[in-house]
Amino acid sequence: MPDKITTTAGEGKIPLLSSIQDFLFGAPLYAEYDFAPLKSGGGSAAYAMLVSPLVVDGYCPYCHKAATFTRTSEAIPPFSFEAVSRDTLALGFQITCARDEKHIILFLFRLRKPLIQKIGQWPSLADIANDESRAYRQVLNPEDSAELHRAIGLAAHGVGVGSFVYLRRVFERLITQRFNDFKEQEKWNDTDFVGKRMDEKIELLEHHLPEFLVRNKKVYSILSKGIHELQESECLGAFEMLKHAIFFILDEDKHKQEQLELRRKAEKAIATFSADKLPK
Repeated sequence: MPDKITTTAGEGKIPLLSSIQDFLFGAPLYAEYDFAPLKSGGGSAAYAMLVSPLVVDGYCPYCHKAATFTRTSEAIPPFSFEAVSRDTLALGFQITCARDEKHIILFLFRLRKPLIQKIGQWPSLADIANDESRAYRQVLNPEDSAELHRAIGLAAHGVGVGSFVYLRRVFERLITQRFNDFKEQEKWNDTDFVGKRMDEKIELLEHHLPEFLVRNKKVYSILSKGIHELQESECLGAFEMLKHAIFFILDEDKHKQEQLELRRKAEKAIATFSADKLPK
């Protein structure tokens, strides 16, 4: 999702559409985006961007991993690029996973100069995003897993402020869990953590958190500002960035858990090994 917000045509704040990739894999249905930044001049530029050959990276809900998608055809029957009214156009197309041509994602769009909306998608954005988060369930407690799922679902349906509430709750608990995991090793007291601002907590934990998060401590202030000050469209514009900040933490936890499991299996194999089993 684009992280730049600006006031554009019409009333209120309209997110800039930074790329077609962000739009396909991040924009909720019916949210309006400013199409102008992608135009290179002339009314045909919008058409060319949507119907010309396209290569984008995104999450494949069939492969259950990141993949490259391509689109070679202009449109899919029975949809076509046609006028709905004097100032509105509609278009439908599909993109195909490079790993398997049967793995396709379908999209429908509505163009009303200078705005664009995604008005249909299958599999849904919520299905794709929640499948992506499923990989972290082994390192999330049931409460965090449920609330991360809820945040993603709300954002996919255009509820920006509500999605921030759940993201912030998950983020806070992950940071607290990191403190609890390392406080004995670091000989920290609870007073070293409780009562501090979130940026101070992250500084305290800097050697036990992803470098990206340490360098971008303001992610929490964005979450808090979103709940109290930002509009729905602004929260939606920042949602993907903040979701992936949480994923960075979970990636480390997942890697650590996998390493511990490998160590456990190796130690068990060594402990149960018998020299009698060696070939004579």
